[in-house]
Amino acid sequence: MAGEALVSVLGSDGSGDGYGYGYGDGSGSGDGDGYGSGYGSGDGSGDGYGDGDGYGSGSGYGSGDGYGSGYGDGSGDGYGSGYGYGDGYGDGCWPLLLEPYRTHELVTAELDAGRNVLLAWWRSGDDGLPANGGHGGETARPGLVQEVTGPLALCSRGLHATSKPQDWSGDRWWAVALCGPIQTDGTKAAALRRVILAEISTPP
Repeated sequence: MAGEALVSVLGSDGSGDGYGYGYGDGSGSGDGDGYGSGYGSGDGSGDGYGDGDGYGSGSGYGSGDGYGSGYGDGSGDGYGSGYGYGDGYGDGCWPLLLEPYRTHELVTAELDAGRNVLLAWWRSGDDGLPANGGHGGETARPGLVQEVTGPLALCSRGLHATSKPQDWSGDRWWAVALCGPIQTDGTKAAALRRVILAEISTPP
């Protein structure tokens, strides 16, 4: 009958964030206008005289000069840089830690009984009793099978587990199997039957 039931891991699609950075720079140039000016001057003179028969001579000169200059230049540059990073806790490691329990003898027994199995985490107080709103029950220990009556309701009726135990309260960490009809909502799950598989003495 094992082939008719399924075993899965809550949060098996978990992922984590990373970080990165980038930068860029650029440069540019621009044109400039120019201007010019010039001036010039000139002078000249002449004289002449005559006597007797008469003669005359004359000379003259003139000069002029001018100059003009123009210039223009322009330049521009720009530089930009930027970086960004983000980090976060990834759920991807938790399913890997639960993988060995897929073949746990208690999981196999549940599958053989035709019940679906969802592997997840649960935390208790130091006394082994619920630390996140649950009430009473037996002290947790490996091999304990816990059951409650229905109807199953994720937030109000059921035995719970999570894929993110770091967000829950409790001094002790447990690998558990939720069995039978199961409800899930993100990182949280509930069932009417929960099997305590093992205590994790050194949680990651």
